[in-house]
Amino acid sequence: YDFCLNWRRTGECPLKFQGAGVEIENWRPKNYALSFPFPTGGEIFFANPTNVPLDLYVDFMANGPLPSYYPLTEITVEYLNTEKGMMQLKPVYIDPGEYWEVHCTKPALIGTVPPGEYALHIRPVEPGKEYPFRVVGVNLAEPRIRFDTPEVHLVEPAECADVQQMQDTSAYLPRDQLTLSHYADPKTTSVKTHRSTDHAKVVAYVCNHVFTS
Repeated sequence: YDFCLNWRRTGECPLKFQGAGVEIENWRPKNYALSFPFPTGGEIFFANPTNVPLDLYVDFMANGPLPSYYPLTEITVEYLNTEKGMMQLKPVYIDPGEYWEVHCTKPALIGTVPPGEYALHIRPVEPGKEYPFRVVGVNLAEPRIRFDTPEVHLVEPAECADVQQMQDTSAYLPRDQLTLSHYADPKTTSVKTHRSTDHAKVVAYVCNHVFTS
């Protein structure tokens, strides 16, 4: 199974969406995106119409060099088949910034969804950015054909203690001493333990600005 929906060139999103200020934006000639403004964001509704679990990918716009003019954004998947009980995947965070000069579409593997109907909650959490978070596609594919995707960040509240300890001991720890490194990798469903400067940056921001709001 493979279901790919992309509206970057057509501006025609076949999925239902909602949210204050959420709209199809013609941000460049022959370039469209579903835009989610800070701070409210909105929802996209989709379904896994098969009888097997499928991987969910979100195609988003990224740019560089840093700082990106797109905001760090929280993504949560909510299962809407209430007769089977409420199910919600843990929020993950997408950082649409790149280190080099680029403006491109990237796919993010959000997680695996069983058959059923879903709401994809998209909430930018970083103020002061020039543009809203832009989504140009939603895809479902079999887990056996996973491909390499940008890192999405799962931030656990327990990691905030590490953030506080780091901030208390030194505001300028070298990159090779960053220890905020434990995150779930959806490509392997395992926990990585190597150091990730990008993940540490996202954890620090989420702990200081999202969990405390």
